[in-house]
Amino acid sequence: MVGERIRQLRIHKQLTQKELTEGICSITYLSRIENGQINPSAEFLRKVSKRLGYDLTELSVPNRDEKTLEIVENYKQSEKISEEDLSYLLVQTYELNSTKINLHLYGVLLRYYTTKGEIEQARSIFNLSKRFISGEISEGLEEEYFYYFLACGNYFYYFQDFERANHYYSKGESLLIDRDNLDAAKLYYNLSLVKQRTYDNQEVSLYYSQKAYDIFKNYGEKKYIITVLITLGVQYQLNNELDTSMDCLKKAEAIIVEDKESEKFVNYIAMIQHNMGRIFERKRDYQGAVTYYLKSIELFESHSSEQQNVYPLKRLVEIYIELKDWVLVDKYLEKAIFITEKHGLKYDYILLNIIKFSVKKLQGNESSYEKGMQKLLDTAMQLNQGALIRRITKELGSHFYEKKAYKKAADLLMKALDYEN
Repeated sequence: MVGERIRQLRIHKQLTQKELTEGICSITYLSRIENGQINPSAEFLRKVSKRLGYDLTELSVPNRDEKTLEIVENYKQSEKISEEDLSYLLVQTYELNSTKINLHLYGVLLRYYTTKGEIEQARSIFNLSKRFISGEISEGLEEEYFYYFLACGNYFYYFQDFERANHYYSKGESLLIDRDNLDAAKLYYNLSLVKQRTYDNQEVSLYYSQKAYDIFKNYGEKKYIITVLITLGVQYQLNNELDTSMDCLKKAEAIIVEDKESEKFVNYIAMIQHNMGRIFERKRDYQGAVTYYLKSIELFESHSSEQQNVYPLKRLVEIYIELKDWVLVDKYLEKAIFITEKHGLKYDYILLNIIKFSVKKLQGNESSYEKGMQKLLDTAMQLNQGALIRRITKELGSHFYEKKAYKKAADLLMKALDYEN
């Protein structure tokens, strides 16, 4: 058991056997310990514990659950965890635990790694959790399941798998007891974001955003108030309520301007500029929109938020398609696609490539359009992106209908209808 835990900790620390044993023992000696062939000496354990930053004697401590719960509670309160405590939680995932402890362990570890952007670790934790946590909610463990479901929702939201994120957030909502506290507000906000991505009409997303906004306002949570106001601005804009959208964005801007440390809100100012650009674009004031988009790109770059630039770049592409400036279309499109590939933004990658292949069709290259869109459809289906599947099947079905390829058109449009249902 000790040998296996040493191996797990070594891999977690990204150490080779040579790096761990240097100055302590031979690689052969470590290999035999890790394979369970011999027991380690006390001197070996002392030296290896120091190098791993983890006291290996903790493995035999009788009050493991108490220590686990203490670490978990500290993380929930502070959103911080030491390397030693992180190693301790990881080791506990390989022990036999109660459902309650497993929910705490996997909820915190999944949230931690997703927040840090360490996605391979997050994927490993999520897959492990599915082995040990039942989908059936045990009575008396509602709070633990709530936190775990939120962590799962955040994990899938990171991958832009909005259908599954919505699934887990909705399971979390069903467990809410106090619907007026900050946990509820954060969940409502997350639900508003996934509903925004999965529904064409924004009434549902607006409903959740408004609920979140009211709670955050009651608690005086300035950062969250600004965030939700910007999101409301987006959702009203998508519903074509442009004046209301502008009001929300100006409210958010006014709160930032009044703050004595407004420089810490640079990223939010960039979001506001971007979304004001969207309103000007909807009003067909393209010059005004371009000014706002370029300003938001500049602000995002100054704040080292490269991946956020996908959105104003995409808007610039749409404007220059309207203006038939193909040089600028290609320039901004390639920049945006590069960012989605670099940061693994699969949803936005597909969206931008839909635009790319639609441009090829406009330029007369129908063969490239058909092959490219079919490939994107396969990718969207693999990623379970329902909204994108609907869009691609509708567009591709309409294209084949115009070409009088009625059987292909019918198959695609039927698929679109299935996903609509």
